[in-house]
Parts: sequence; C-alpha cells; structure tokens
Amino acid sequence: MTERLIIRLASEASQKQHWLIWSESGKEIIASGEIDNAQQLNSLTEKASSRHVICLLPGVDVCIKELPINGAFNRQMQQALPYLLEEDLAGDVEKLHFTVIEQKTDLVHVAVCDKQRMSQWLSWLAEADISCKQFIPEGLALPLPEDNKWQAVQLDNNWIIRENQAVAWSSDEAMLTALLSSKIDADKQQVIESYSPIPNDQPGQWVSATPTLPMELLAVGALVCKVNLLQHEFKVKKEVNKNLLKWRLPAILASLFFVISCINVYIENQRIETEIKVVKEQVERVYQLAFPNQRKLSYSRIKKQIRTMLAEANDKGDSAGFLAMLDDLGPTFDSNQQLSVNSLKYDVKNHEMRLLAVADNFQAFEKFSSALPQQYSIQQGALNSSKNQVSGLLTIRKK
Repeated sequence: MTERLIIRLASEASQKQHWLIWSESGKEIIASGEIDNAQQLNSLTEKASSRHVICLLPGVDVCIKELPINGAFNRQMQQALPYLLEEDLAGDVEKLHFTVIEQKTDLVHVAVCDKQRMSQWLSWLAEADISCKQFIPEGLALPLPEDNKWQAVQLDNNWIIRENQAVAWSSDEAMLTALLSSKIDADKQQVIESYSPIPNDQPGQWVSATPTLPMELLAVGALVCKVNLLQHEFKVKKEVNKNLLKWRLPAILASLFFVISCINVYIENQRIETEIKVVKEQVERVYQLAFPNQRKLSYSRIKKQIRTMLAEANDKGDSAGFLAMLDDLGPTFDSNQQLSVNSLKYDVKNHEMRLLAVADNFQAFEKFSSALPQQYSIQQGALNSSKNQVSGLLTIRKK
C-alpha cells in the first residue's frame, strides 16, 4: 500500500475539511480536495478503504507544552504529567488527553488536547466508516526547522507555525500578531520561513520559501512524522483482517467438528477397550472351566499356555491330526450353521471323524458335503426325518 490519504480535520463539524491522496512511489499528488463539513466525510469512505489514513489535527485544539524534569522520564512521571502541567492549563486536567511527543534528558514535550474533542473526531470517522491509526498535530507535519528558522504556511484563514522539532502551534489570521508578539522578543528578529505569501506587518523577520500547496507540504511531512495522539484510552485496537472474518465461522465449525470427531474416536476406543476387557474375562472363565485343575491365569498367560499345549499336541501324531482336521473344517462349519453337531468322535486308528449331525432339511447335509475342502472325503449314513428335523451320521476322512 504505497498511497496515503491525509485528512485535515476541522475543529467543528460545520467547518471545511481538507484531504489529499499522496503516492509514495511516485512522490506525487493522486487527488485532493475539500469537503464542507464532517457529515461529508463519507464521501472519502471508498478512498480510505484501500489506503492508509493519517489525520492532521488543528493546532488551535492541540497545545504543546514544555516540561523541565530532573532525571529519567519514567512511569510514575507519566502518571503525574497532568498535575505537573496543571498550573499552565486552563481546563480540568481530568478532561484532557496527554501525549508525550519527545523526551530529552531534562525536558519533556507534551501534547494536550480535550478528550471530548478527541472523541468527536473519532466519532466523525466512525460514522464515515474510515479507519485511522494516526492523529498528528498539524504543525508537526511542517518541514523540520533548520538554523533556528521557524516554518510557516497558511491554510484558509489559519497560520500554522513550527518552531522546532517538538513545538508547533496554529492561529487564525486575526490573532497571529498577538501570538507572535508573545513568543518573539521585541529586540530579537526571529526568522520565519513562509511557504505562503508573506503577511504584512507581522513580528519577526519573514522570508519566502519555495511556494508549496499547504496540504501537499503537510502530507509529505505527515508521512515521516512518528507522533501519534492515539494513545492510552484512544489507542486504536488491532484491526482484524476482513478476509479472516469471512473464514471465522467455517474455521469455528471445522474446529468443532474436529473436537466432536476426537470425542467420538475416544468414546469408540473406550467402547472397544471395554469389549476387549469383557472378552478377556470370558476367555479366563472358559479356560478355568475347561481346565479346572489348572491354576487361574490372566488372559496373556492363557495365550502363552495354549500355545504350549498346542506345541505339545503337535508332538503327538494322532492328536495333531485331529487338531489339524478341526482347523481345516472350521470354515465349513462356520458357513453351514443350519447344520449343528450333536456329537463328535475321532477314530485315531482310521484317522477319521464321525459326526452325528442335525439339520432342518436334507439340503443342509448336501450343502455341507459340497463345502468340504478338496483334500477330504465324506461318507453319509442313512438320514432320518423326524419332528421337522433331519439327522444322520457323517464320516469325514482325509483322502
């Protein structure tokens, strides 16, 4: 953003206000003009939306005071400023806004402005939807004086004077002579460099500087001025990126969805862990029932014990054959649950398994026979039908 919108606010809402758009990259004026009153600030809203805005405050409303100090300026002195300057101020210090604009070893310069006036300017800008981050006393936007030459420019009926780096003031044309007389010793010819036509019969030694448009002169100086009266209670809150605001609701919803998902995963894991615990307890009970003479074991020890028992069974040829046959036929039994086994015998000598099975119909026996693994053969005995059930003897052996 290389363009700046400079607005010179007026003291009253009914007074004229000046504005100028300055290009830093081109060092030139993009546009300038004036509005009749504060209500017309909304005509600058569009211009301000894409530019950094700086506001210049009338010097007649901002008083800059010098305060001698002893030692370093600290927090306690900052809090005491209103009361240290109270004798030099006409108003109630509780109603005034104080901003330190320069600190030296033995001197502090303080800008003083009425709080109500500050609030008024901010309300004008808020009503026009203009965001401004810097308030500068207009006199401090004039060129920095060199060789003790004061700087001066006329804007409408007001003269703006800058004495040095930290001291500046403004005066309407009618009061200029009185103010200059109070500031310049009668026997001292203070040089005043003017960027506007030199006024007649004024105290001081007036000389002409290169004529420059007042708002252009002030705009260039405002860009390098670090002074900002928007401090303390008037400090501008950090502006949230409008693009981020557009995504705030989706981001909140996404975060909420993520949290809910995590909770669901946690609940599911808890459920699974609970089921696993129940299954482990069931395994422990079944093992105790199957092997009552064995001491009670935990699930992990049961797994190890069964592996040991299977290994021992594999060392006994016939028992190993029975276990291997059960392992091969397991899927067949699982896929034919219409057929249930009432009794099972294993003939070690003939290496065959005899089953007394029961089913609801003859087709269940045929389906079971056809589902046997290819390495096995089946001999089916006579099938008896009784009470809506079919029963029969099946003999299964390895080919």
